[in-house]
Amino acid sequence: MVAGGIILAIVVLFRVVAPFLISSSLVRDRMERAVEAWTGHDVTIGGTPDIRFWPEPRITLPDVTIRENDNANSRLLGSVRRVSASFDLLETLIGKPVFKNFHLADPHVFIQRAADGHLNWSDGGLLSQAVRKAGSDGGQQVLDRALDVPIGEIRIRGGMLEVRNQADGRSFKVSGIDGDIGWRSLANPVQISASARFGTQPVTLDVKSPDPLLLFSGRDGRASAIIHSSLFDAKFDGLANLATHGFLSGDAALSTTDFPRLASWTGARFPGIGEMKAISLQARVLTNDGALRFENLSFDIDNVEGTGIVDLVTPAGRPPRLTGTLALQNVNFLPLIKTAAPLLMEDTPEAKVLRNRIELDLRLSVKKASLGPFDIDEVALGLMNTQEQSRLDILDGDFASGRLTGRFASVKEGTNGGLAVRLALHSVDFASIIQRLALQGPLPAAHGSAELDVDIARPLTAEAWRNAKGSIHFTAGPGTIAGIDLGAVRQLSATAPYFSLSQAGNGTLGFAGIDVTAALANGSADIRNGTITGTNDLISLAGVVPYLNNSLALSATLQPLSTDSSTSSASPATGSPPETFFVGGSWPNPVIWPIAKPAKPAGQD
Repeated sequence: MVAGGIILAIVVLFRVVAPFLISSSLVRDRMERAVEAWTGHDVTIGGTPDIRFWPEPRITLPDVTIRENDNANSRLLGSVRRVSASFDLLETLIGKPVFKNFHLADPHVFIQRAADGHLNWSDGGLLSQAVRKAGSDGGQQVLDRALDVPIGEIRIRGGMLEVRNQADGRSFKVSGIDGDIGWRSLANPVQISASARFGTQPVTLDVKSPDPLLLFSGRDGRASAIIHSSLFDAKFDGLANLATHGFLSGDAALSTTDFPRLASWTGARFPGIGEMKAISLQARVLTNDGALRFENLSFDIDNVEGTGIVDLVTPAGRPPRLTGTLALQNVNFLPLIKTAAPLLMEDTPEAKVLRNRIELDLRLSVKKASLGPFDIDEVALGLMNTQEQSRLDILDGDFASGRLTGRFASVKEGTNGGLAVRLALHSVDFASIIQRLALQGPLPAAHGSAELDVDIARPLTAEAWRNAKGSIHFTAGPGTIAGIDLGAVRQLSATAPYFSLSQAGNGTLGFAGIDVTAALANGSADIRNGTITGTNDLISLAGVVPYLNNSLALSATLQPLSTDSSTSSASPATGSPPETFFVGGSWPNPVIWPIAKPAKPAGQD
């Protein structure tokens, strides 16, 4: 107790007499030298320094200006309205004061990056020397003890940082910097807690690194960071590199509820991002030889969840290339098609920007996809985009109890090029498709297949889709067509010059097979070959179907089939002349005109 009181009395006495023992001019001079030693540049103090010894010895320098050299016209590197630091009394008494625990009020720092990457702050100073001479042992920062200078706490209030790139004239500015840097000495880890304003957006960040000198020197160093703003949250923990072509290797996460605003704030100008809103990403990030890999990637984009692995490669002389494999859970294709299709397939300036800015080669698997009223299960997709072509391949998918395959690809034929569409339905349930589309009229209820092959001219307007050119091939059977009664058709054709299909539509036509091939052009289907092989009759169809207005212009031939059991396939019966009809009007209730049979020559029965 007594000993403690004696020690306290000595400390108080020492603080009281210190102002009489220590030269203020010495402290001021050494402090000015210390700032110059730290920065490696000329320092000018514009006001009168203030030295206080209670509750701790501290010197404050007002109006500090830092220039490249002692020439008043040399480039300004920084200014501080007020900088203060604490010092040790005993070291000061022997004429060797050491300063630490720096407080900076309104520091403004200006950094110039030359075309060769050289920084105007990197010529000299204690920090620059330590950065240049710091080594790495087993991935950890090491520094010669002679270069290890104490720092303590650095407190910044009202700071501003501006970086100007001489190569392209661009500048980057951070204002409103308030933060605390815990750095016991140059050889020790650093911890930064700060808030700042990047452009119009306030941001808070917490950064820790046991290897700060390695990071400042452009080498690999361990670091962890948490960044928060009203726009996004981000985390990283792993190895980082701050060189010109720096990289990250570690666990990273990013989330935002307004991706368009985030992209605009960062300066990204990718077309189509306006449709996205909430995004969250987590991944193990790895970099190697100009490639950035996202392993163990999991993401949620507007409630579309997925996992996978993706590589971002930056080859020389070509745009960045994104490749990989993604597995998605539930996807609604209509919004994606609305956003992605015009950007990948159109010929607009906005679409060209996207195609020329990044290349894609992705494989996607989707557990369940919805496309309007339809569900497609276990879908395998391929997405490719280069400067030469954009392509979406539907490699496989379970659709309507069958399979769906296809391709959408841009082509460069003609002035503006176009879009080639290839779709194939294999063994699907057309009754289910007709029901989901709520189609009206007598249509086939059967399992079957269809192949669509069309080319569409750019720009991809509604008129271009209507005027698509190509072909369609449809096969189905066995099955039924409700609303067709051939017996009633024959009966009405013998008594009426014409009649509507509904007048003969109380029965059901059973068939063994349907085979229809048609050419598509200018909004019409030209049926080149169409046959319906019924139970007892063969129906042959030919003509034009202008599907844009649901009209018909067909000739139909009805001929009984042979009942000879010795034949292995259905064939027209001999001795039974075909009956011919014209089918016109509009779907789903066209009009049927029986065509009179030619008169028999005289003398024939």
